[in-house]
Amino acid sequence: MGVEEEPMQVEDAEDLEESDEEEMKTEEPQVFTLKVLKVIKEAQAKHGLRHGDYQRYRSYCSRRIRRLRKYLHFVQGNKKNFRRKDVTEDVLKDEKYLYIPLMTVERAWSYAMQLKQEANTEHRKKYHLASRLRKAAQQVELFQKLTDESARCDARTKLEVQAYAADIRGTLAFELRRWNEAIEHYTQARTIYEKLASALNEEEAAVYKTRAEELVPSLRFCAYSVGDKAAGEDIMKMRPGHNDMLDTLIAETRARQAEALSEVTWRGRTVGVQHEKVRSFLLSVQEFESAVQQAEDKLDLYETQLMDCKDAVNVVKEELRQDPAYKQYQPGGDAPVGPMHYLLTYLSFIRLNTTVQRNLIIIENTEARRKEKAKGVDGRRARIQDVIRLYEIILQNLQEIPQLAGLEGDLEMRSSVQAQISAYKGFRCFYVAETYAGHEKWPEALALYSRVENYCQNSLQSELEPDLKSRVERLLTEVEGRKYAVHARSILATEDLVERTQQLNVSDLKPQLSAPALGAAVSCSSSSSSFDVVEQIQRPPLVNKPLSDRLDEYVDAPEAADRICQMPPAMQPVPCKPLFFDLALNHLQFPDVSGEMGARAAAAAAPAAAGQKGAQAAAQPGGLTGFVKGLWGWGGK
Repeated sequence: MGVEEEPMQVEDAEDLEESDEEEMKTEEPQVFTLKVLKVIKEAQAKHGLRHGDYQRYRSYCSRRIRRLRKYLHFVQGNKKNFRRKDVTEDVLKDEKYLYIPLMTVERAWSYAMQLKQEANTEHRKKYHLASRLRKAAQQVELFQKLTDESARCDARTKLEVQAYAADIRGTLAFELRRWNEAIEHYTQARTIYEKLASALNEEEAAVYKTRAEELVPSLRFCAYSVGDKAAGEDIMKMRPGHNDMLDTLIAETRARQAEALSEVTWRGRTVGVQHEKVRSFLLSVQEFESAVQQAEDKLDLYETQLMDCKDAVNVVKEELRQDPAYKQYQPGGDAPVGPMHYLLTYLSFIRLNTTVQRNLIIIENTEARRKEKAKGVDGRRARIQDVIRLYEIILQNLQEIPQLAGLEGDLEMRSSVQAQISAYKGFRCFYVAETYAGHEKWPEALALYSRVENYCQNSLQSELEPDLKSRVERLLTEVEGRKYAVHARSILATEDLVERTQQLNVSDLKPQLSAPALGAAVSCSSSSSSFDVVEQIQRPPLVNKPLSDRLDEYVDAPEAADRICQMPPAMQPVPCKPLFFDLALNHLQFPDVSGEMGARAAAAAAPAAAGQKGAQAAAQPGGLTGFVKGLWGWGGK
């Protein structure tokens, strides 16, 4: 028995060792990795933030927290019996526990952003917005403390949570206008994101680089608010980035500057600016030129500017609808233009002028595509007709400017606009001439080139902008060369026509010719431009003449034996039947016969009067007898 017990003791020892090893393995903490930025960016894109719907994203965060707690059996009771349960290091046994504090922070942040959107109309919600951001900052502080103290979170998770927490704190400080504190937190978040991007592969690093770049406008705005004016200029230069956050920052910058803009002066008249939206737009007009010069895609800037201008015009029009003077205003009348109406004129002028500049950029792009024979976004090649149509739109916009209210008597403005109209008419006429030249209509093209010169010379007599003036001068130089080229081609085409006409043989064309065709040819030859050509055509040789045309001349040629007469006969002009008009009657003077006419009329009237009296006497019945006969019908014949 003792010998048999030894193996059993050995087996028990081995089982104990294996169980101890299993316990050691289970006791080793499992390390979790939570890609915070990737998780929240994917959730935001899928659940509303792609369209700026923060309420939908907040609802998603609430539902996900509820699902996580139910899945992990970590619920906080029910409505009647609530017991708060925070995620601590003791309960952190699964990676999904980390999603609970993360979604809690996201829910508070999304609620704050929703209130920020609604605070534009309800200012009371700004206080609620600050309280939600404070709650998000408190929750993210607990989240960061959990990951920093837990051994189950790896270094990447701790870094991401630190950057995320700094971002949330920076947002809170930004909304509370604590600029130095916001700069500190945003700088910390940006530094961590840049370090993470440099340590990861290219695919994973993209989201961190993007977030680091998104923080730059906020940092510069904070620096500008602290007092760095150069940072404010940098913010305005960053406009073409198409960043929603950047647009918000620019709007806030202009709102701060608009507080000092209470009036605007244009064409020697000063009017007040009351609406905040109009003030913001007028500030953007001052910065627009410098932004366009530094932007790569200028067309998008012009489109944005036109949309802002349209909104400002609608705001002013809405206020003017309640003004009776605006309703009674008649263009060209003596009634004065009110301040608000004049502000509308100024905004309309900006809109028309910006539209002209936008169309010029489109013309420039169209010309580049036409020369390169490249296709546009719609897959269609650029045509010269597109350029002509754009110039016609420019002319329509310029013609509307002098008709604006308050500018009817501004002769300087009218002269300036008229000079621009002449210049752009020259450009339009130039492209029309190019169209005719492309179809080898040389006389028409030559006439149009001459018209271009007239338009350009008329425009140069007035003061033009330096850019437009240089373009007009270049056009004049180009048109001068085109005129000589077209004139030469016109002469060559005429000489070529004469040469080909001289080589024609009518006898060879007899089968192809018919009487209607010859009639059309004769009618065409009656034009003044064809006489010179016809006179230069040499007469055909004698052998080609038919016998009927050379009766007095003898030709000894066998090939002329069958040419008896021309068939079909040649058309000959026939004089039309004259029309005679008897115009001499208007110049004859007849004798006065009014005396004779009066005597004849009296003689003709006497017998007629006598006959009338006899008829009346015969018609009257005689006495009582006649009455009785008439009553019974006996007196009828």
